[in-house]
Amino acid sequence: MALAYFLFARHRARVSPAVNEATPQPEQADKPAEADADALPRTPASGQAVTAHSLFVIFPTPDSETRQAIVTWLRRIEARYDSVLEVYSVPGQQPANPIKVANAFPPGTLPDLLGEEGGDGFELRGLSLLVKPPLRRSRNQQMHVFIELARELEALGGEVLDADRQPATEQTYERILG
Repeated sequence: MALAYFLFARHRARVSPAVNEATPQPEQADKPAEADADALPRTPASGQAVTAHSLFVIFPTPDSETRQAIVTWLRRIEARYDSVLEVYSVPGQQPANPIKVANAFPPGTLPDLLGEEGGDGFELRGLSLLVKPPLRRSRNQQMHVFIELARELEALGGEVLDADRQPATEQTYERILG
């Protein structure tokens, strides 16, 4: 019985602060919210939690050599095609949070380049890389893989752009890493 009461009190202590925070008091509404060290990454402009990081890799002169290099790259990184979503998933360091590789033009629809047909007649002008940020900064191994993949595509002749369609810089990568 004492154990049940202890567990109930412990659960209530966890839930009560969340309820109190959900309904801000008048004096609390004027105070700026302080960021926790393990909180979700925030965008500098809006202060809202980042739900996903995205980088776009644009190939200025797409040709058959670029396409073949991308197919080889997809095989090397062990990308798996999802025919329902029409994107590739890269397990990276954290398979529970895969990196998505999609087409940039039109957004999201990428044929199976590794399949038998290989997306014949499809002009690959760019790729989108998407990943959800970790809940804790200590678990950002997938963000390092995400940036590494973008740099590999840049080495294949692509131009890496951030979510605002501006050229990606070291500051962009630092912001992604948190």
